[in-house]
Amino acid sequence: MHVEQEGVKFVIGICVPDSCSSRDITTMATLDLLKYRGTSFLESLPSFVIRNETIPVVVETFCSRGLFPADTFAIISLCLSGLFIILPIIASIYTALLNFKASSSFEQCKTIILQRKHRAPELEKPAGKSNFPSEEEYGNEKKHTCIDRVLKSFAIQENFPAVTTVNPQNQEYPCLNGIRVLSLLWIISGHTSQLASVFNIDNSFEWKSKVLEKPLYFYTLSGPVYLGVDSFFFLSGFLGAKSFLILTENSGQEVTLTMAMSYIYKRLRRLQPLHLASIPISIGLISLVKWGAFWELPKHQWDSCRRVWWANALLITNFVSVSDSCTGWAWYLSTDFQFHLTTPLVIFLYVRAKRVMFAVVTMTLAACIITSTLLSYFLKLSIRYPRGESQSRMNYWVEYYTKPYCRYGPFVVGMILAIMFATKQCPYIKNRAQAILGWMSALVIMVTVITLAFVLDDTPSSYSIMAALYQGLHRTLWAVALGLILVLCHEGYGGHLNTMLSCGTWSFLSKISYACYLTHPIIIIMYCGLQEALFHYQDINMLYLFIGHSTLTFIVGLLLTVLVERPFQRLMRL
Repeated sequence: MHVEQEGVKFVIGICVPDSCSSRDITTMATLDLLKYRGTSFLESLPSFVIRNETIPVVVETFCSRGLFPADTFAIISLCLSGLFIILPIIASIYTALLNFKASSSFEQCKTIILQRKHRAPELEKPAGKSNFPSEEEYGNEKKHTCIDRVLKSFAIQENFPAVTTVNPQNQEYPCLNGIRVLSLLWIISGHTSQLASVFNIDNSFEWKSKVLEKPLYFYTLSGPVYLGVDSFFFLSGFLGAKSFLILTENSGQEVTLTMAMSYIYKRLRRLQPLHLASIPISIGLISLVKWGAFWELPKHQWDSCRRVWWANALLITNFVSVSDSCTGWAWYLSTDFQFHLTTPLVIFLYVRAKRVMFAVVTMTLAACIITSTLLSYFLKLSIRYPRGESQSRMNYWVEYYTKPYCRYGPFVVGMILAIMFATKQCPYIKNRAQAILGWMSALVIMVTVITLAFVLDDTPSSYSIMAALYQGLHRTLWAVALGLILVLCHEGYGGHLNTMLSCGTWSFLSKISYACYLTHPIIIIMYCGLQEALFHYQDINMLYLFIGHSTLTFIVGLLLTVLVERPFQRLMRL
Protein backbone atom coordinates (compact mmCIF):
# COMPACT_ATOMS: atom_id res chain seq x y z
CA MET A 1 0.00 0.00 0.00
CA HIS A 2 1.31 3.44 -0.98
CA VAL A 3 0.18 5.82 1.77
CA GLU A 4 0.50 9.60 1.97
CA GLN A 5 -0.02 12.13 4.73
CA GLU A 6 0.60 15.84 4.17
CA GLY A 7 3.09 15.17 1.38
CA VAL A 8 4.99 12.50 3.34
CA LYS A 9 4.86 9.24 1.37
CA PHE A 10 5.59 5.78 2.72
CA VAL A 11 4.98 2.17 1.77
CA ILE A 12 3.40 -0.64 3.78
CA GLY A 13 4.01 -4.23 2.71
CA ILE A 14 1.61 -6.93 3.95
CA CYS A 15 0.91 -10.59 3.21
CA VAL A 16 -2.74 -11.53 2.55
CA PRO A 17 -4.56 -14.56 1.06
CA ASP A 18 -4.29 -14.69 -2.73
CA SER A 19 -8.08 -14.39 -3.01
CA CYS A 20 -7.85 -10.74 -1.94
CA SER A 21 -7.70 -8.11 -4.66
CA SER A 22 -6.03 -4.71 -4.52
CA ARG A 23 -9.44 -3.06 -4.16
CA ASP A 24 -10.28 -5.31 -1.19
CA ILE A 25 -7.09 -4.27 0.61
CA THR A 26 -7.77 -0.58 -0.01
CA THR A 27 -11.29 -0.94 1.35
CA MET A 28 -10.18 -2.89 4.44
CA ALA A 29 -7.45 -0.34 5.21
CA THR A 30 -9.89 2.57 4.83
CA LEU A 31 -12.34 0.86 7.21
CA ASP A 32 -9.48 0.42 9.72
CA LEU A 33 -9.72 -3.38 9.59
CA LEU A 34 -5.99 -3.93 8.97
CA LYS A 35 -3.88 -3.65 12.12
CA TYR A 36 -0.49 -4.76 13.37
CA ARG A 37 -0.29 -5.60 17.08
CA GLY A 38 -3.36 -3.51 17.70
CA THR A 39 -2.09 -0.47 15.77
CA SER A 40 -3.91 0.62 12.65
CA PHE A 41 -2.04 0.61 9.35
CA LEU A 42 -3.34 4.13 8.80
CA GLU A 43 -2.10 5.48 12.13
CA SER A 44 -1.09 9.15 11.92
CA LEU A 45 2.60 9.93 11.63
CA PRO A 46 4.40 11.41 14.67
CA SER A 47 4.08 15.14 15.32
CA PHE A 48 7.75 15.81 14.54
CA VAL A 49 7.16 14.56 10.98
CA ILE A 50 3.92 16.41 10.18
CA ARG A 51 2.45 19.67 11.44
CA ASN A 52 -1.32 19.04 11.46
CA GLU A 53 -3.35 16.13 12.81
CA THR A 54 -4.58 14.57 9.59
CA ILE A 55 -5.41 11.03 8.57
CA PRO A 56 -3.16 9.11 6.14
CA VAL A 57 -4.70 8.32 2.77
CA VAL A 58 -4.15 5.16 0.69
CA VAL A 59 -2.96 6.45 -2.70
CA GLU A 60 -2.76 3.09 -4.47
CA THR A 61 -2.37 -0.61 -3.74
CA PHE A 62 -0.41 -3.18 -5.70
CA CYS A 63 -0.43 -6.95 -5.57
CA SER A 64 2.85 -8.68 -6.43
CA ARG A 65 1.03 -11.68 -7.86
CA GLY A 66 1.29 -11.85 -11.64
CA LEU A 67 3.76 -8.98 -11.93
CA PHE A 68 6.36 -11.18 -13.66
CA PRO A 69 4.44 -13.36 -16.15
CA ALA A 70 6.16 -16.17 -18.02
CA ASP A 71 5.57 -14.56 -21.42
CA THR A 72 7.66 -14.67 -24.60
CA PHE A 73 10.16 -12.12 -23.29
CA ALA A 74 10.77 -14.08 -20.10
CA ILE A 75 10.96 -17.42 -21.91
CA ILE A 76 13.54 -16.11 -24.40
CA SER A 77 15.61 -14.72 -21.52
CA LEU A 78 15.45 -18.04 -19.68
CA CYS A 79 16.44 -19.98 -22.80
CA LEU A 80 19.41 -17.70 -23.45
CA SER A 81 20.48 -17.98 -19.81
CA GLY A 82 20.26 -21.76 -20.03
CA LEU A 83 22.28 -21.71 -23.24
CA PHE A 84 25.12 -19.91 -21.46
CA ILE A 85 25.34 -22.93 -19.13
CA ILE A 86 24.54 -25.81 -21.47
CA LEU A 87 26.88 -24.77 -24.30
CA PRO A 88 30.04 -24.70 -22.12
CA ILE A 89 29.10 -28.11 -20.67
CA ILE A 90 28.66 -29.65 -24.12
CA ALA A 91 31.87 -28.01 -25.34
CA SER A 92 33.75 -29.27 -22.29
CA ILE A 93 32.60 -32.85 -22.85
CA TYR A 94 33.46 -32.64 -26.55
CA THR A 95 36.90 -31.19 -25.82
CA ALA A 96 37.56 -33.85 -23.19
CA LEU A 97 36.75 -36.57 -25.72
CA LEU A 98 39.07 -34.97 -28.29
CA ASN A 99 41.86 -34.73 -25.73
CA PHE A 100 41.39 -38.37 -24.77
CA LYS A 101 41.39 -39.38 -28.42
CA ALA A 102 44.71 -37.59 -28.92
CA SER A 103 46.26 -39.03 -25.75
CA SER A 104 48.80 -41.86 -25.65
CA SER A 105 46.39 -44.11 -23.75
CA PHE A 106 43.88 -43.96 -26.56
CA GLU A 107 46.58 -44.67 -29.15
CA GLN A 108 47.68 -47.76 -27.21
CA CYS A 109 44.11 -49.03 -27.05
CA LYS A 110 43.67 -48.35 -30.76
CA THR A 111 46.87 -50.27 -31.61
CA ILE A 112 45.77 -53.30 -29.61
CA ILE A 113 42.34 -53.33 -31.26
CA LEU A 114 43.83 -53.03 -34.75
CA GLN A 115 46.25 -55.89 -34.08
CA ARG A 116 43.40 -58.17 -33.11
CA LYS A 117 41.32 -57.35 -36.16
CA HIS A 118 41.52 -59.59 -39.18
CA ARG A 119 43.44 -57.89 -41.96
CA ALA A 120 42.36 -58.42 -45.52
CA PRO A 121 45.05 -59.39 -48.08
CA GLU A 122 46.64 -56.51 -49.93
CA LEU A 123 45.33 -57.90 -53.23
CA GLU A 124 41.74 -57.39 -52.08
CA LYS A 125 42.21 -53.60 -52.00
CA PRO A 126 40.87 -51.66 -54.98
CA ALA A 127 43.63 -51.10 -57.51
CA GLY A 128 42.87 -47.44 -58.14
CA LYS A 129 42.46 -46.37 -54.52
CA SER A 130 44.40 -43.17 -53.76
CA ASN A 131 46.14 -42.56 -50.46
CA PHE A 132 45.11 -38.87 -50.49
CA PRO A 133 41.78 -37.72 -48.99
CA SER A 134 39.01 -37.00 -51.46
CA GLU A 135 37.59 -33.52 -51.90
CA GLU A 136 34.52 -34.50 -49.88
CA GLU A 137 36.68 -35.88 -47.06
CA TYR A 138 38.82 -32.71 -47.09
CA GLY A 139 35.71 -30.54 -46.84
CA ASN A 140 34.41 -32.61 -43.92
CA GLU A 141 37.80 -32.35 -42.20
CA LYS A 142 37.82 -28.57 -42.63
CA LYS A 143 34.24 -28.40 -41.34
CA HIS A 144 35.11 -30.46 -38.30
CA THR A 145 38.13 -28.26 -37.64
CA CYS A 146 35.92 -25.13 -37.60
CA ILE A 147 33.45 -26.82 -35.24
CA ASP A 148 36.34 -27.91 -33.03
CA ARG A 149 37.60 -24.36 -32.75
CA VAL A 150 34.14 -22.99 -31.94
CA LEU A 151 33.44 -25.61 -29.29
CA LYS A 152 36.89 -25.30 -27.76
CA SER A 153 36.21 -21.58 -27.32
CA PHE A 154 33.48 -22.52 -24.82
CA ALA A 155 35.29 -25.42 -23.13
CA ILE A 156 35.65 -24.87 -19.39
CA GLN A 157 38.99 -26.70 -19.22
CA GLU A 158 40.32 -24.26 -21.84
CA ASN A 159 39.08 -21.06 -20.14
CA PHE A 160 39.33 -21.74 -16.42
CA PRO A 161 43.16 -22.03 -16.28
CA ALA A 162 43.54 -18.85 -18.35
CA VAL A 163 41.43 -16.91 -15.84
CA THR A 164 42.97 -18.34 -12.66
CA THR A 165 46.61 -18.33 -13.80
CA VAL A 166 48.60 -15.44 -12.35
CA ASN A 167 51.82 -14.28 -14.04
CA PRO A 168 52.98 -10.94 -12.57
CA GLN A 169 56.14 -10.94 -14.74
CA ASN A 170 54.04 -10.15 -17.83
CA GLN A 171 52.44 -7.07 -16.25
CA GLU A 172 54.07 -3.70 -16.75
CA TYR A 173 51.93 -1.89 -14.15
CA PRO A 174 50.94 -4.53 -11.56
CA CYS A 175 49.74 -1.94 -9.04
CA LEU A 176 46.79 -1.15 -11.33
CA ASN A 177 45.25 -4.52 -10.41
CA GLY A 178 45.06 -3.54 -6.75
CA ILE A 179 43.59 -0.12 -7.58
CA ARG A 180 40.97 -1.75 -9.83
CA VAL A 181 39.82 -4.39 -7.31
CA LEU A 182 39.81 -2.01 -4.33
CA SER A 183 37.73 0.45 -6.38
CA LEU A 184 35.31 -2.36 -7.21
CA LEU A 185 34.99 -3.29 -3.53
CA TRP A 186 34.36 0.38 -2.75
CA ILE A 187 31.54 0.46 -5.30
CA ILE A 188 30.02 -2.76 -3.91
CA SER A 189 30.11 -1.17 -0.45
CA GLY A 190 28.29 1.89 -1.79
CA HIS A 191 25.57 -0.13 -3.51
CA THR A 192 25.17 -2.38 -0.47
CA SER A 193 24.44 0.61 1.72
CA GLN A 194 22.42 2.57 -0.85
CA LEU A 195 20.02 -0.17 -1.91
CA ALA A 196 19.49 -1.45 1.62
CA SER A 197 18.74 2.06 2.88
CA VAL A 198 16.27 2.75 0.10
CA PHE A 199 14.24 -0.43 0.44
CA ASN A 200 14.42 -2.18 3.78
CA ILE A 201 16.07 -0.36 6.67
CA ASP A 202 13.84 0.20 9.70
CA ASN A 203 16.05 2.91 11.26
CA SER A 204 16.67 5.13 8.24
CA PHE A 205 17.03 8.27 10.41
CA GLU A 206 20.00 6.71 12.23
CA TRP A 207 21.51 5.63 8.88
CA LYS A 208 21.22 9.16 7.50
CA SER A 209 22.66 10.80 10.61
CA LYS A 210 25.68 8.48 10.56
CA VAL A 211 26.47 7.59 6.97
CA LEU A 212 25.51 10.83 5.27
CA GLU A 213 26.80 13.27 7.87
CA LYS A 214 30.05 11.85 9.31
CA PRO A 215 33.30 11.79 7.28
CA LEU A 216 34.34 8.56 9.03
CA TYR A 217 31.74 6.74 6.91
CA PHE A 218 33.11 7.85 3.53
CA TYR A 219 33.87 4.19 2.73
CA THR A 220 30.22 3.20 3.10
CA LEU A 221 29.05 5.10 0.02
CA SER A 222 32.25 4.78 -2.01
CA GLY A 223 33.36 8.27 -1.11
CA PRO A 224 31.44 11.43 -2.07
CA VAL A 225 29.06 9.76 -4.52
CA TYR A 226 31.06 6.84 -5.90
CA LEU A 227 34.60 8.07 -6.46
CA GLY A 228 35.43 4.43 -7.21
CA VAL A 229 33.77 4.91 -10.62
CA ASP A 230 36.18 7.75 -11.37
CA SER A 231 39.04 5.41 -10.52
CA PHE A 232 37.73 3.12 -13.24
CA PHE A 233 37.53 6.00 -15.72
CA PHE A 234 41.15 6.90 -14.94
CA LEU A 235 42.32 3.31 -15.46
CA SER A 236 40.31 3.02 -18.67
CA GLY A 237 41.79 6.20 -20.12
CA PHE A 238 45.33 5.17 -19.18
CA LEU A 239 45.13 1.62 -20.56
CA GLY A 240 43.17 2.67 -23.65
CA ALA A 241 45.68 5.35 -24.66
CA LYS A 242 48.58 3.01 -23.91
CA SER A 243 47.03 0.32 -26.14
CA PHE A 244 46.51 2.74 -29.03
CA LEU A 245 50.05 4.13 -28.67
CA ILE A 246 51.38 0.59 -29.12
CA LEU A 247 49.37 0.32 -32.35
CA THR A 248 50.93 3.54 -33.65
CA GLU A 249 54.43 2.31 -32.81
CA ASN A 250 53.82 -0.93 -34.69
CA SER A 251 52.58 0.99 -37.72
CA GLY A 252 55.51 3.38 -37.89
CA GLN A 253 53.98 6.33 -35.99
CA GLU A 254 50.94 6.60 -38.27
CA VAL A 255 47.29 6.85 -37.23
CA THR A 256 44.88 5.63 -39.87
CA LEU A 257 41.12 5.21 -40.03
CA THR A 258 41.59 1.44 -40.14
CA MET A 259 43.54 1.54 -36.88
CA ALA A 260 40.84 3.65 -35.23
CA MET A 261 38.07 1.28 -36.37
CA SER A 262 40.09 -1.73 -35.19
CA TYR A 263 40.56 -0.11 -31.79
CA ILE A 264 36.84 0.64 -31.45
CA TYR A 265 35.93 -2.90 -32.56
CA LYS A 266 38.25 -4.38 -29.92
CA ARG A 267 36.58 -2.22 -27.30
CA LEU A 268 33.13 -3.41 -28.38
CA ARG A 269 34.38 -7.00 -28.35
CA ARG A 270 35.56 -6.44 -24.81
CA LEU A 271 32.36 -4.85 -23.49
CA GLN A 272 29.31 -6.13 -25.29
CA PRO A 273 29.24 -9.97 -25.05
CA LEU A 274 29.04 -10.07 -21.27
CA HIS A 275 27.08 -6.81 -21.07
CA LEU A 276 24.33 -8.07 -23.37
CA ALA A 277 24.41 -11.53 -21.76
CA SER A 278 23.78 -9.97 -18.35
CA ILE A 279 20.37 -8.68 -19.52
CA PRO A 280 18.67 -12.08 -20.15
CA ILE A 281 20.41 -13.49 -17.07
CA SER A 282 18.97 -10.76 -14.84
CA ILE A 283 15.53 -11.02 -16.44
CA GLY A 284 15.60 -14.81 -16.11
CA LEU A 285 16.42 -14.57 -12.41
CA ILE A 286 13.75 -11.94 -11.82
CA SER A 287 11.10 -14.13 -13.47
CA LEU A 288 12.04 -17.19 -11.37
CA VAL A 289 12.21 -15.55 -7.94
CA LYS A 290 9.10 -15.40 -5.74
CA TRP A 291 9.23 -11.74 -4.78
CA GLY A 292 7.74 -10.45 -1.58
CA ALA A 293 6.86 -6.93 -0.45
CA PHE A 294 10.03 -5.34 -1.92
CA TRP A 295 9.28 -6.00 -5.56
CA GLU A 296 9.37 -2.44 -6.95
CA LEU A 297 13.02 -2.40 -8.07
CA PRO A 298 12.91 -5.85 -9.79
CA LYS A 299 9.69 -4.78 -11.49
CA HIS A 300 11.36 -1.57 -12.67
CA GLN A 301 14.20 -3.62 -14.15
CA TRP A 302 11.74 -6.01 -15.79
CA ASP A 303 9.68 -3.28 -17.46
CA SER A 304 12.68 -1.16 -18.49
CA CYS A 305 14.49 -4.06 -20.18
CA ARG A 306 11.40 -4.73 -22.28
CA ARG A 307 11.26 -1.16 -23.54
CA VAL A 308 14.85 0.09 -23.86
CA TRP A 309 17.11 -2.96 -24.18
CA TRP A 310 18.22 -1.55 -27.53
CA ALA A 311 19.85 1.41 -25.72
CA ASN A 312 22.16 -1.08 -24.00
CA ALA A 313 22.99 -2.67 -27.34
CA LEU A 314 23.88 0.75 -28.81
CA LEU A 315 25.69 1.89 -25.63
CA ILE A 316 23.65 5.08 -25.30
CA THR A 317 21.82 4.40 -22.03
CA ASN A 318 23.33 7.50 -20.41
CA PHE A 319 21.41 9.69 -22.90
CA VAL A 320 18.28 7.70 -23.75
CA SER A 321 17.02 6.05 -20.59
CA VAL A 322 18.88 7.10 -17.47
CA SER A 323 15.88 7.00 -15.12
CA ASP A 324 14.27 3.99 -16.79
CA SER A 325 17.29 2.08 -18.03
CA CYS A 326 17.70 -1.67 -18.31
CA THR A 327 20.42 -2.61 -15.77
CA GLY A 328 20.81 1.00 -14.67
CA TRP A 329 24.41 0.50 -13.53
CA ALA A 330 25.38 -0.10 -17.20
CA TRP A 331 25.41 3.68 -17.76
CA TYR A 332 29.12 3.43 -16.96
CA LEU A 333 29.72 1.22 -20.01
CA SER A 334 28.02 3.70 -22.33
CA THR A 335 29.97 6.64 -20.93
CA ASP A 336 33.25 4.73 -20.99
CA PHE A 337 32.74 3.66 -24.62
CA GLN A 338 31.95 7.24 -25.66
CA PHE A 339 35.20 8.33 -24.00
CA HIS A 340 37.13 5.69 -25.95
CA LEU A 341 35.78 7.12 -29.20
CA THR A 342 37.93 10.17 -28.52
CA THR A 343 41.16 8.23 -27.86
CA PRO A 344 42.17 7.78 -31.56
CA LEU A 345 41.63 11.50 -32.17
CA VAL A 346 43.79 12.50 -29.19
CA ILE A 347 46.61 10.16 -30.22
CA PHE A 348 46.31 11.37 -33.84
CA LEU A 349 46.80 14.96 -32.69
CA TYR A 350 49.67 13.85 -30.46
CA VAL A 351 51.45 12.16 -33.39
CA ARG A 352 50.88 15.07 -35.79
CA ALA A 353 51.10 18.14 -33.51
CA LYS A 354 51.79 17.72 -29.81
CA ARG A 355 51.09 21.36 -28.95
CA VAL A 356 47.73 21.28 -30.69
CA MET A 357 46.86 18.09 -28.83
CA PHE A 358 47.67 19.59 -25.43
CA ALA A 359 45.73 22.75 -26.31
CA VAL A 360 42.65 20.75 -27.37
CA VAL A 361 42.83 18.52 -24.29
CA THR A 362 43.23 21.51 -21.98
CA MET A 363 40.22 23.31 -23.49
CA THR A 364 38.13 20.13 -23.35
CA LEU A 365 39.03 19.56 -19.71
CA ALA A 366 38.23 23.17 -18.87
CA ALA A 367 34.88 22.91 -20.65
CA CYS A 368 34.08 19.75 -18.66
CA ILE A 369 34.90 21.47 -15.35
CA ILE A 370 32.92 24.62 -16.22
CA THR A 371 29.90 22.61 -17.39
CA SER A 372 29.84 20.53 -14.19
CA THR A 373 30.21 23.65 -12.05
CA LEU A 374 27.39 25.54 -13.78
CA LEU A 375 25.03 22.55 -13.71
CA SER A 376 25.73 22.04 -10.02
CA TYR A 377 25.19 25.71 -9.20
CA PHE A 378 21.91 26.22 -11.08
CA LEU A 379 20.43 22.81 -10.17
CA LYS A 380 21.83 22.99 -6.60
CA LEU A 381 23.22 19.47 -6.74
CA SER A 382 24.35 17.74 -3.55
CA ILE A 383 28.05 16.94 -3.24
CA ARG A 384 28.00 14.09 -0.71
CA TYR A 385 24.93 12.11 -1.73
CA PRO A 386 21.73 13.07 -3.63
CA ARG A 387 19.02 13.93 -1.13
CA GLY A 388 16.11 16.29 -0.73
CA GLU A 389 13.17 16.35 -3.12
CA SER A 390 12.75 13.59 -5.69
CA GLN A 391 13.25 16.02 -8.57
CA SER A 392 16.53 17.23 -7.08
CA ARG A 393 17.78 13.66 -6.72
CA MET A 394 16.69 12.86 -10.28
CA ASN A 395 18.52 15.92 -11.61
CA TYR A 396 21.70 14.70 -9.99
CA TRP A 397 21.63 11.27 -11.63
CA VAL A 398 20.17 12.33 -14.99
CA GLU A 399 21.71 15.73 -15.70
CA TYR A 400 25.12 15.39 -14.05
CA TYR A 401 26.23 11.98 -12.81
CA THR A 402 25.83 9.95 -16.00
CA LYS A 403 26.71 12.53 -18.63
CA PRO A 404 30.08 12.21 -20.40
CA TYR A 405 30.65 15.97 -20.56
CA CYS A 406 30.63 16.00 -16.73
CA ARG A 407 32.75 12.87 -16.18
CA TYR A 408 35.46 13.23 -18.84
CA GLY A 409 38.12 14.62 -16.48
CA PRO A 410 39.48 11.36 -14.96
CA PHE A 411 39.62 9.72 -18.40
CA VAL A 412 41.65 12.66 -19.76
CA VAL A 413 44.07 12.43 -16.83
CA GLY A 414 44.58 8.74 -17.62
CA MET A 415 45.27 9.44 -21.30
CA ILE A 416 47.75 12.22 -20.56
CA LEU A 417 49.61 10.01 -18.09
CA ALA A 418 49.86 7.22 -20.69
CA ILE A 419 51.32 9.68 -23.20
CA MET A 420 53.81 10.94 -20.59
CA PHE A 421 54.96 7.39 -19.89
CA ALA A 422 55.34 6.71 -23.62
CA THR A 423 57.53 9.77 -24.19
CA LYS A 424 59.67 9.93 -21.06
CA GLN A 425 63.42 9.64 -21.51
CA CYS A 426 64.29 9.46 -17.81
CA PRO A 427 62.40 8.83 -14.53
CA TYR A 428 60.08 11.58 -13.33
CA ILE A 429 60.99 10.90 -9.69
CA LYS A 430 64.75 11.39 -9.38
CA ASN A 431 65.33 11.23 -5.64
CA ARG A 432 63.75 10.38 -2.31
CA ALA A 433 62.78 13.99 -1.56
CA GLN A 434 60.67 14.18 -4.72
CA ALA A 435 59.07 10.85 -3.84
CA ILE A 436 58.10 12.12 -0.38
CA LEU A 437 56.66 15.29 -1.94
CA GLY A 438 54.70 13.16 -4.44
CA TRP A 439 53.22 10.96 -1.71
CA MET A 440 52.30 13.96 0.41
CA SER A 441 50.61 15.62 -2.57
CA ALA A 442 48.59 12.51 -3.43
CA LEU A 443 47.44 11.98 0.16
CA VAL A 444 46.60 15.67 0.66
CA ILE A 445 44.49 15.69 -2.52
CA MET A 446 42.59 12.56 -1.47
CA VAL A 447 41.96 13.76 2.08
CA THR A 448 40.91 17.19 0.82
CA VAL A 449 38.47 15.74 -1.72
CA ILE A 450 36.79 13.59 0.94
CA THR A 451 36.85 16.20 3.73
CA LEU A 452 35.47 19.12 1.70
CA ALA A 453 32.42 17.03 0.79
CA PHE A 454 31.40 17.12 4.46
CA VAL A 455 32.51 20.70 5.14
CA LEU A 456 31.02 22.68 2.26
CA ASP A 457 27.42 23.82 2.50
CA ASP A 458 25.29 22.34 -0.29
CA THR A 459 21.80 22.87 1.12
CA PRO A 460 19.39 24.27 -1.52
CA SER A 461 18.56 27.37 0.53
CA SER A 462 22.21 28.45 0.90
CA TYR A 463 23.99 26.74 -1.97
CA SER A 464 27.46 28.26 -2.42
CA ILE A 465 29.72 28.70 -5.44
CA MET A 466 32.39 26.74 -3.56
CA ALA A 467 30.13 23.68 -3.54
CA ALA A 468 29.62 24.03 -7.29
CA LEU A 469 33.37 24.39 -7.88
CA TYR A 470 33.97 21.30 -5.78
CA GLN A 471 31.48 19.39 -7.91
CA GLY A 472 33.30 20.43 -11.06
CA LEU A 473 36.84 19.70 -9.82
CA HIS A 474 36.88 16.88 -7.29
CA ARG A 475 36.62 13.91 -9.68
CA THR A 476 39.50 15.16 -11.83
CA LEU A 477 41.61 15.86 -8.74
CA TRP A 478 40.94 12.33 -7.50
CA ALA A 479 42.31 10.97 -10.80
CA VAL A 480 45.39 13.22 -10.46
CA ALA A 481 46.09 11.68 -7.03
CA LEU A 482 45.78 8.18 -8.51
CA GLY A 483 48.16 9.20 -11.29
CA LEU A 484 50.75 10.33 -8.75
CA ILE A 485 50.46 7.00 -6.95
CA LEU A 486 50.90 5.12 -10.22
CA VAL A 487 54.04 7.10 -11.09
CA LEU A 488 55.54 6.58 -7.64
CA CYS A 489 54.83 2.84 -7.66
CA HIS A 490 56.09 2.35 -11.23
CA GLU A 491 59.37 4.16 -10.57
CA GLY A 492 60.22 2.19 -7.44
CA TYR A 493 59.02 4.53 -4.68
CA GLY A 494 55.83 2.66 -3.77
CA GLY A 495 57.21 0.82 -0.77
CA HIS A 496 54.85 -1.50 1.10
CA LEU A 497 51.82 0.03 -0.63
CA ASN A 498 53.16 -0.98 -4.04
CA THR A 499 53.81 -4.49 -2.70
CA MET A 500 50.23 -4.69 -1.47
CA LEU A 501 48.70 -3.30 -4.68
CA SER A 502 50.83 -5.63 -6.83
CA CYS A 503 49.84 -8.80 -4.95
CA GLY A 504 49.04 -11.76 -7.21
CA THR A 505 45.56 -12.10 -5.70
CA TRP A 506 44.59 -8.73 -7.19
CA SER A 507 45.72 -9.97 -10.61
CA PHE A 508 43.26 -12.87 -10.47
CA LEU A 509 40.40 -10.75 -9.13
CA SER A 510 41.14 -8.09 -11.73
CA LYS A 511 40.44 -10.59 -14.51
CA ILE A 512 36.91 -11.16 -13.22
CA SER A 513 36.26 -7.56 -12.10
CA TYR A 514 34.17 -6.69 -15.18
CA ALA A 515 31.79 -9.59 -14.58
CA CYS A 516 31.67 -8.66 -10.89
CA TYR A 517 30.70 -5.08 -11.71
CA LEU A 518 27.82 -6.22 -13.92
CA THR A 519 26.46 -8.83 -11.49
CA HIS A 520 26.84 -7.36 -8.01
CA PRO A 521 23.76 -5.06 -8.25
CA ILE A 522 21.63 -8.05 -9.31
CA ILE A 523 22.81 -9.99 -6.24
CA ILE A 524 22.06 -7.03 -3.93
CA ILE A 525 18.63 -6.46 -5.48
CA MET A 526 17.74 -10.13 -5.08
CA TYR A 527 18.82 -10.10 -1.44
CA CYS A 528 16.75 -6.99 -0.68
CA GLY A 529 13.75 -8.25 -2.62
CA LEU A 530 13.64 -11.63 -0.87
CA GLN A 531 13.51 -10.17 2.64
CA GLU A 532 10.38 -10.74 4.70
CA ALA A 533 11.35 -8.26 7.41
CA LEU A 534 13.08 -4.90 7.57
CA PHE A 535 16.85 -4.72 7.99
CA HIS A 536 18.16 -2.94 11.10
CA TYR A 537 21.17 -0.78 10.33
CA GLN A 538 24.23 -1.30 12.51
CA ASP A 539 27.86 -1.04 11.50
CA ILE A 540 28.48 -4.73 12.17
CA ASN A 541 25.34 -5.75 10.22
CA MET A 542 26.39 -3.65 7.24
CA LEU A 543 29.92 -5.06 7.39
CA TYR A 544 28.65 -8.64 7.30
CA LEU A 545 26.26 -7.74 4.49
CA PHE A 546 29.14 -6.23 2.50
CA ILE A 547 31.34 -9.29 3.06
CA GLY A 548 28.53 -11.61 1.96
CA HIS A 549 27.70 -9.59 -1.16
CA SER A 550 31.39 -9.34 -2.11
CA THR A 551 32.06 -13.05 -1.67
CA LEU A 552 29.01 -14.10 -3.68
CA THR A 553 29.86 -11.47 -6.32
CA PHE A 554 33.35 -12.88 -6.86
CA ILE A 555 31.99 -16.43 -7.13
CA VAL A 556 29.36 -15.45 -9.69
CA GLY A 557 31.87 -13.20 -11.48
CA LEU A 558 34.29 -16.11 -11.86
CA LEU A 559 31.53 -18.32 -13.28
CA LEU A 560 30.39 -15.70 -15.79
CA THR A 561 33.95 -14.92 -16.85
CA VAL A 562 34.63 -18.60 -17.54
CA LEU A 563 31.21 -19.44 -19.05
CA VAL A 564 30.41 -16.27 -21.01
CA GLU A 565 33.02 -13.51 -21.21
CA ARG A 566 36.16 -15.41 -22.17
CA PRO A 567 34.38 -17.89 -24.54
CA PHE A 568 32.81 -15.08 -26.57
CA GLN A 569 36.09 -13.18 -26.70
CA ARG A 570 37.83 -16.26 -28.09
CA LEU A 571 34.95 -16.89 -30.49
CA MET A 572 35.13 -13.37 -31.90
CA ARG A 573 38.84 -13.80 -32.62
CA LEU A 574 38.25 -16.81 -34.90
